[in-house]
Amino acid sequence: MNSLLFDRVPRPKVFEDNLWAAADRLRAKSNLKSSEYAAPLLGLFFLRYATNRFEKMRADADAQNAAKQTGRNVEEPEQTYVRVIGFVVPAAAHYDNTLLQLGPNDSAPEMVIKAMEAFEEANPDAGIKLPKADYRKIPDDVLRGILLEIAGLKITEGDVFGKIYEYFLGKFALSEGQKGGEFYTPTSVVRLIVEILEPHTGRILDPACGTGGMFVQSAKFVRSHEEAGHLSIYGQEQKSETSMLARLNLFVNGLKSDIRNVDSSLAEGAYEDDYADTMGKFDFVMANPPFNVDKVTAADINSNELFTTYGPKLPTKGKGKTAEIYPNANYLWISLFAMALNETGRAGFVMANSASDARGAEAEARAKLVQDGLVDVMVTIASNFFYTVTLPVTLWFLDRAKTDAAHPRHDQTLFIDARRIYNQVTRKLREFTDAQQQNLTAIVWLYRGETDKFQALRQQYVEALATWRDTEVTDPDFEPVRQYRGLDQHRATYATALVALAQQASDWLENAQLLLSQDAQEALAANEEWEKILTAHAQLTADTLPPDKAGLLALSQQAEALVTFADKVLRPAKDKSWKAANLRGGLRQLGEELDLLLFVLERVTYFETQLAWLDGHFPDGEYRNVEGLCYLASREDIKEQQYSLNPGRYVGVALDDDGRTPEEFKEFVQTQAEQLARLHADADALQGQIAQEVRVLFMDVMREGVA
Repeated sequence: MNSLLFDRVPRPKVFEDNLWAAADRLRAKSNLKSSEYAAPLLGLFFLRYATNRFEKMRADADAQNAAKQTGRNVEEPEQTYVRVIGFVVPAAAHYDNTLLQLGPNDSAPEMVIKAMEAFEEANPDAGIKLPKADYRKIPDDVLRGILLEIAGLKITEGDVFGKIYEYFLGKFALSEGQKGGEFYTPTSVVRLIVEILEPHTGRILDPACGTGGMFVQSAKFVRSHEEAGHLSIYGQEQKSETSMLARLNLFVNGLKSDIRNVDSSLAEGAYEDDYADTMGKFDFVMANPPFNVDKVTAADINSNELFTTYGPKLPTKGKGKTAEIYPNANYLWISLFAMALNETGRAGFVMANSASDARGAEAEARAKLVQDGLVDVMVTIASNFFYTVTLPVTLWFLDRAKTDAAHPRHDQTLFIDARRIYNQVTRKLREFTDAQQQNLTAIVWLYRGETDKFQALRQQYVEALATWRDTEVTDPDFEPVRQYRGLDQHRATYATALVALAQQASDWLENAQLLLSQDAQEALAANEEWEKILTAHAQLTADTLPPDKAGLLALSQQAEALVTFADKVLRPAKDKSWKAANLRGGLRQLGEELDLLLFVLERVTYFETQLAWLDGHFPDGEYRNVEGLCYLASREDIKEQQYSLNPGRYVGVALDDDGRTPEEFKEFVQTQAEQLARLHADADALQGQIAQEVRVLFMDVMREGVA
């Protein structure tokens, strides 16, 4: 199935609600702080996942092991489990047979800790450490309740566990601010970096890897392209708890990695190079490093070329003395990323917007990057993509192959301003839909001359559009599974439901006519809309239905008003025909058909919009500069802008629209109006408080004067 078919489709929240219910137990009845919820819960999710996956694949592994017993290469069952499943689940770590079978005298915290220790001992080559420190802080009855809640979750695939993992990191980031979000890079941003970087095969480094999301998305990129490429993963992280979660995340996604803990990093003002062969050894570098760190000293760097080649010079103090502390570590990170690349390596990373225009020593470092031809693509994204960074950020892409003067793009840098491209998830959070991320990547494809990829994406939209218009589509993520039959068929079914409801109402009224009260008869005579609606709805067909959502909703509102009028105003007290007429049932059926129709209509409109976006911006399937969106700059262009790498300086401003859909614009206006009303109310309250304080002050003064 086309992977974009259900792009931006809201999913049932039951799964997520169950996840949060477990955290609610911890919040109410444990000694854990909310910033400490993630580790113990993820540990339990892992054991649930491991047991489910083990049991799902165990029969196949046992069959393969039995076949091995008659040949030369005899395997122990544990060896076969590791080869086929990836790990062994010993009896003590089995979620169903052990953790759900605790006796009244068992200590749930101790049994959970033993289960995790047993898993680690049975899988020594996995290189993971499960969280164990906080379980003793959880009351026995609370932990037993959480075990039961998690038992019902369907966690059988690594990517499902990844969804759980991502959900909790995001949830804690939202509720805990910097504490929860400092290591979390939103998936849609990571995916855009990965798609532009195209890490097909080779060695990949993230020197600020957090929980390993960059690596997981890179592996998914390889799999999604059905390639046999292999990525060798190297990462380092300062916080031991975070690196532990990174290893766990990679393990459940079937990825082998070398994730190292460093006692210090640029985030704290020092750097310990655990990779002796970092210089020029990596095919890809991806990172979301800490921004604007100001504690790095000259001694920390120790003149290491990794940091000094494209890093800023130390500032000078009075009397020509050189300072010992770098005012900002952004370009130390950038230099590290650039110097870790091999001769054809690419880097993609998140950086504060300020780094694109920073002056002084940082401007000199940026000029050197441009002059050497390293800067490949710059993408500015909107604010509120990150849980802990509300300001817009810039995605940098370096390509060491471009440093060769013979490279066709040696003198070129692509600038993309994507600040108007986003999907508003909540009032405080945005993301890229799959299509938005693909559309932005398509600009880079055209810049690189990869027009075949552009045409393939366009064809995906064409096929998705045809699918939703004409054929049946199954959505397996709904329980029960939902079937869609194509736009025309849903329009016909909805029209049939409207006609049927009108006929039901007409038949009922005919049967109940003699029983109508005098008031009901007068109300019916005065209601000119009743007969109009009945007549109009009775004549509807798929071809005469309104083409848009607003028109369809208006029809349903008319039908609801018709039934409500019949029920609340006309219906006689002793009417036995009302139940048989089943107007309320017809109205419910109409609502169900409308939901299906609107969903399919939204899909059709969505893919029409994507096709229009591609064809409108790049009608010939070739790259061109688009006002307000993208610009292909030469080195001379960048020099004229004082080596600024801010896309806004190059792409100009699009005046045609603000990038919002009508629904998004309406929500924006409502939000601004509500905020303005709150500000006015606060101002009025403050003015009243000041007036009261002034009155009290003068009364005190007058009393003192009288005394």
